[in-house]
Amino acid sequence: MNSTDIAVSSSLQEQVALITGGGRGIGAATAEALARKGAHVIIASRTESELLATVARLQDAGLKTSAQPLDVADDAAVAAVFDGIASEFGRLDILVNNAAILLSGAFADMAMADWDRLMAINLRGAVLCARQAFRLMRERGGSIVNISSLGGVQNTDKFPGYSAYTVSKFALTGLTEVLAAEGKAHNIRVNGVAPGAVDTEMLRKAAPHLRTRTTPADVAKVIAFLCDPAESGCMTGATLMVNSNL
Repeated sequence: MNSTDIAVSSSLQEQVALITGGGRGIGAATAEALARKGAHVIIASRTESELLATVARLQDAGLKTSAQPLDVADDAAVAAVFDGIASEFGRLDILVNNAAILLSGAFADMAMADWDRLMAINLRGAVLCARQAFRLMRERGGSIVNISSLGGVQNTDKFPGYSAYTVSKFALTGLTEVLAAEGKAHNIRVNGVAPGAVDTEMLRKAAPHLRTRTTPADVAKVIAFLCDPAESGCMTGATLMVNSNL
Protein backbone atom coordinates (compact mmCIF):
# COMPACT_ATOMS: atom_id res chain seq x y z
CA MET A 1 0.00 0.00 0.00
CA ASN A 2 1.22 3.53 -0.74
CA SER A 3 0.07 7.08 -0.18
CA THR A 4 -2.19 6.99 -3.24
CA ASP A 5 -4.25 4.21 -1.69
CA ILE A 6 -5.53 6.30 1.23
CA ALA A 7 -7.49 9.50 0.94
CA VAL A 8 -6.02 12.19 3.18
CA SER A 9 -8.07 15.29 3.95
CA SER A 10 -6.59 18.58 5.10
CA SER A 11 -8.80 19.55 8.05
CA LEU A 12 -5.99 18.80 10.54
CA GLN A 13 -3.11 19.70 8.23
CA GLU A 14 0.03 20.80 10.12
CA GLN A 15 -1.52 19.86 13.47
CA VAL A 16 0.36 17.67 15.92
CA ALA A 17 -1.45 14.91 17.81
CA LEU A 18 -0.36 12.56 20.59
CA ILE A 19 -2.24 9.32 21.23
CA THR A 20 -1.44 7.22 24.28
CA GLY A 21 -2.04 3.49 24.18
CA GLY A 22 -1.79 3.75 20.41
CA GLY A 23 -0.08 0.49 19.53
CA ARG A 24 -3.27 -1.44 18.87
CA GLY A 25 -7.06 -1.38 19.04
CA ILE A 26 -8.85 1.93 19.41
CA GLY A 27 -5.58 3.86 19.75
CA ALA A 28 -4.12 2.53 16.50
CA ALA A 29 -7.39 3.12 14.66
CA THR A 30 -7.51 6.68 15.99
CA ALA A 31 -3.94 7.31 14.88
CA GLU A 32 -4.93 6.32 11.36
CA ALA A 33 -8.10 8.42 11.46
CA LEU A 34 -6.25 11.56 12.56
CA ALA A 35 -3.39 10.99 10.13
CA ARG A 36 -5.93 10.64 7.32
CA LYS A 37 -7.07 14.15 8.26
CA GLY A 38 -3.54 15.42 7.73
CA ALA A 39 -2.17 15.53 11.27
CA HIS A 40 1.29 14.34 12.27
CA VAL A 41 0.43 11.70 14.84
CA ILE A 42 2.81 10.70 17.62
CA ILE A 43 1.80 7.23 18.76
CA ALA A 44 2.78 6.34 22.33
CA SER A 45 2.70 2.90 23.91
CA ARG A 46 4.49 0.80 26.52
CA THR A 47 4.63 -2.20 24.19
CA GLU A 48 7.36 -1.29 21.75
CA SER A 49 6.81 -4.18 19.32
CA GLU A 50 3.16 -3.21 18.76
CA LEU A 51 4.08 0.45 18.60
CA LEU A 52 6.72 -0.01 15.91
CA ALA A 53 4.52 -2.33 13.87
CA THR A 54 1.63 0.16 13.87
CA VAL A 55 3.83 3.11 12.96
CA ALA A 56 5.49 1.14 10.16
CA ARG A 57 2.11 0.14 8.74
CA LEU A 58 0.83 3.72 8.72
CA GLN A 59 4.06 5.15 7.35
CA ASP A 60 3.98 2.58 4.54
CA ALA A 61 0.52 3.95 3.74
CA GLY A 62 1.98 7.44 3.38
CA LEU A 63 0.64 8.77 6.66
CA LYS A 64 2.61 11.06 8.98
CA THR A 65 3.25 9.14 12.17
CA SER A 66 6.09 8.60 14.61
CA ALA A 67 6.69 6.23 17.53
CA GLN A 68 7.15 7.21 21.16
CA PRO A 69 7.66 4.53 23.84
CA LEU A 70 5.94 5.73 26.99
CA ASP A 71 4.67 4.55 30.36
CA VAL A 72 2.00 7.14 31.12
CA ALA A 73 2.16 6.40 34.84
CA ASP A 74 5.78 7.63 34.98
CA ASP A 75 5.76 11.38 35.68
CA ALA A 76 9.33 11.94 34.50
CA ALA A 77 8.78 9.94 31.31
CA VAL A 78 5.63 11.89 30.48
CA ALA A 79 7.40 15.21 31.05
CA ALA A 80 10.28 14.11 28.82
CA VAL A 81 7.93 13.15 25.98
CA PHE A 82 6.13 16.48 26.09
CA ASP A 83 9.44 18.35 26.28
CA GLY A 84 10.49 16.46 23.17
CA ILE A 85 7.27 17.40 21.36
CA ALA A 86 7.77 21.06 22.28
CA SER A 87 11.37 20.95 21.06
CA GLU A 88 10.63 19.17 17.77
CA PHE A 89 7.29 20.68 16.79
CA GLY A 90 6.85 23.76 18.97
CA ARG A 91 3.21 22.86 19.55
CA LEU A 92 0.67 20.20 20.46
CA ASP A 93 -2.84 20.51 19.07
CA ILE A 94 -4.45 17.20 20.04
CA LEU A 95 -4.13 14.75 22.92
CA VAL A 96 -6.07 11.49 23.05
CA ASN A 97 -5.84 9.84 26.47
CA ASN A 98 -6.45 6.24 25.47
CA ALA A 99 -3.92 4.22 27.51
CA ALA A 100 -5.65 1.80 29.87
CA ILE A 101 -5.50 -1.66 31.37
CA LEU A 102 -8.32 -3.92 32.53
CA LEU A 103 -8.02 -6.08 35.65
CA SER A 104 -10.87 -8.15 36.99
CA GLY A 105 -11.63 -9.94 40.22
CA ALA A 106 -13.94 -9.84 43.22
CA PHE A 107 -13.73 -6.48 44.97
CA ALA A 108 -13.22 -7.96 48.45
CA ASP A 109 -10.31 -10.07 47.25
CA MET A 110 -8.57 -7.57 45.01
CA ALA A 111 -4.98 -6.77 45.96
CA MET A 112 -4.51 -3.04 46.50
CA ALA A 113 -1.32 -3.23 44.45
CA ASP A 114 -3.47 -4.22 41.44
CA TRP A 115 -5.96 -1.44 42.20
CA ASP A 116 -3.14 1.10 42.43
CA ARG A 117 -1.52 -0.14 39.21
CA LEU A 118 -4.76 0.21 37.27
CA MET A 119 -5.42 3.70 38.65
CA ALA A 120 -1.85 4.75 37.87
CA ILE A 121 -2.31 3.94 34.19
CA ASN A 122 -6.00 4.62 33.57
CA LEU A 123 -6.38 7.78 35.65
CA ARG A 124 -3.04 9.17 36.79
CA GLY A 125 -1.59 8.71 33.32
CA ALA A 126 -4.41 10.75 31.81
CA VAL A 127 -3.93 13.47 34.44
CA LEU A 128 -0.18 13.66 33.83
CA CYS A 129 -0.61 13.88 30.06
CA ALA A 130 -3.48 16.39 30.24
CA ARG A 131 -1.48 18.62 32.60
CA GLN A 132 1.44 18.71 30.18
CA ALA A 133 -0.90 19.22 27.23
CA PHE A 134 -2.49 22.24 28.94
CA ARG A 135 0.96 23.80 29.25
CA LEU A 136 1.59 23.41 25.51
CA MET A 137 -1.93 24.34 24.39
CA ARG A 138 -2.80 27.35 26.51
CA GLU A 139 -1.39 29.89 24.05
CA ARG A 140 -3.09 28.67 20.84
CA GLY A 141 -5.74 26.24 22.11
CA GLY A 142 -6.22 22.59 21.33
CA SER A 143 -8.34 19.50 21.86
CA ILE A 144 -8.12 16.76 24.48
CA VAL A 145 -10.22 13.61 24.23
CA ASN A 146 -10.39 11.21 27.17
CA ILE A 147 -11.44 7.64 26.46
CA SER A 148 -13.83 6.59 29.20
CA SER A 149 -16.33 3.71 28.98
CA LEU A 150 -20.05 3.08 29.19
CA GLY A 151 -19.09 1.61 32.56
CA GLY A 152 -17.95 5.09 33.56
CA VAL A 153 -21.32 6.70 32.88
CA GLN A 154 -24.16 6.89 35.38
CA ASN A 155 -27.16 4.57 34.97
CA THR A 156 -25.53 2.12 32.57
CA ASP A 157 -25.12 -1.59 33.27
CA LYS A 158 -22.24 -2.49 35.56
CA PHE A 159 -20.61 -5.91 35.83
CA PRO A 160 -19.24 -7.66 38.94
CA GLY A 161 -15.49 -7.99 39.04
CA TYR A 162 -14.62 -4.69 37.35
CA SER A 163 -14.71 -2.28 40.29
CA ALA A 164 -11.30 -0.68 39.73
CA TYR A 165 -11.81 -0.26 35.99
CA THR A 166 -15.28 1.22 36.50
CA VAL A 167 -14.06 3.70 39.12
CA SER A 168 -11.16 4.78 36.88
CA LYS A 169 -13.53 5.45 33.99
CA PHE A 170 -15.99 7.40 36.18
CA ALA A 171 -13.03 9.52 37.24
CA LEU A 172 -12.10 10.16 33.60
CA THR A 173 -15.63 11.33 32.90
CA GLY A 174 -15.35 13.78 35.80
CA LEU A 175 -11.88 14.85 34.68
CA THR A 176 -13.30 15.65 31.25
CA GLU A 177 -15.93 17.96 32.71
CA VAL A 178 -13.65 19.86 35.07
CA LEU A 179 -10.85 20.29 32.53
CA ALA A 180 -13.37 21.57 30.01
CA ALA A 181 -14.25 24.30 32.50
CA GLU A 182 -10.59 25.18 33.06
CA GLY A 183 -9.77 25.01 29.37
CA LYS A 184 -12.37 27.51 28.15
CA ALA A 185 -10.20 30.51 28.97
CA HIS A 186 -7.42 29.07 26.79
CA ASN A 187 -9.58 27.71 23.94
CA ILE A 188 -8.74 24.16 25.02
CA ARG A 189 -11.65 21.85 24.34
CA VAL A 190 -11.90 18.70 26.48
CA ASN A 191 -14.36 15.97 25.57
CA GLY A 192 -14.75 12.28 26.19
CA VAL A 193 -15.83 9.12 24.41
CA ALA A 194 -17.48 6.29 26.35
CA PRO A 195 -17.58 3.10 24.29
CA GLY A 196 -19.34 -0.04 25.30
CA ALA A 197 -18.03 -3.39 24.08
CA VAL A 198 -15.56 -2.99 21.21
CA ASP A 199 -13.97 -5.81 19.24
CA THR A 200 -10.44 -5.45 20.63
CA GLU A 201 -7.84 -7.80 22.03
CA MET A 202 -8.53 -6.37 25.51
CA LEU A 203 -12.20 -7.35 25.27
CA ARG A 204 -11.46 -10.81 23.88
CA LYS A 205 -9.11 -11.52 26.81
CA ALA A 206 -11.29 -9.98 29.53
CA ALA A 207 -14.74 -11.05 28.38
CA PRO A 208 -14.55 -13.61 25.56
CA HIS A 209 -18.30 -14.29 25.91
CA LEU A 210 -19.23 -10.77 24.79
CA ARG A 211 -20.08 -10.16 21.14
CA THR A 212 -20.21 -6.78 19.44
CA ARG A 213 -20.41 -5.27 15.98
CA THR A 214 -18.48 -2.18 17.07
CA THR A 215 -14.90 -2.04 15.78
CA PRO A 216 -11.99 0.18 16.83
CA ALA A 217 -12.45 2.10 13.57
CA ASP A 218 -16.06 2.90 14.55
CA VAL A 219 -14.91 4.46 17.82
CA ALA A 220 -12.00 6.22 16.10
CA LYS A 221 -14.45 8.10 13.87
CA VAL A 222 -16.12 9.58 16.96
CA ILE A 223 -12.76 10.49 18.51
CA ALA A 224 -11.56 12.11 15.28
CA PHE A 225 -14.78 14.14 15.14
CA LEU A 226 -14.11 15.53 18.63
CA CYS A 227 -10.48 16.29 17.77
CA ASP A 228 -11.36 18.33 14.68
CA PRO A 229 -12.37 21.94 15.44
CA ALA A 230 -13.90 22.23 11.99
CA GLU A 231 -16.42 19.55 12.96
CA SER A 232 -16.86 19.93 16.72
CA GLY A 233 -15.44 23.35 17.57
CA CYS A 234 -18.57 24.25 19.52
CA MET A 235 -18.27 21.24 21.83
CA THR A 236 -16.48 20.95 25.15
CA GLY A 237 -17.26 19.03 28.33
CA ALA A 238 -19.26 16.38 26.48
CA THR A 239 -18.87 12.63 26.78
CA LEU A 240 -20.29 10.82 23.76
CA MET A 241 -21.50 7.29 24.37
CA VAL A 242 -20.92 4.60 21.74
CA ASN A 243 -23.56 2.03 22.56
CA SER A 244 -22.24 -1.28 21.34
CA ASN A 245 -25.28 -3.46 21.97
CA LEU A 246 -26.10 -5.86 19.13
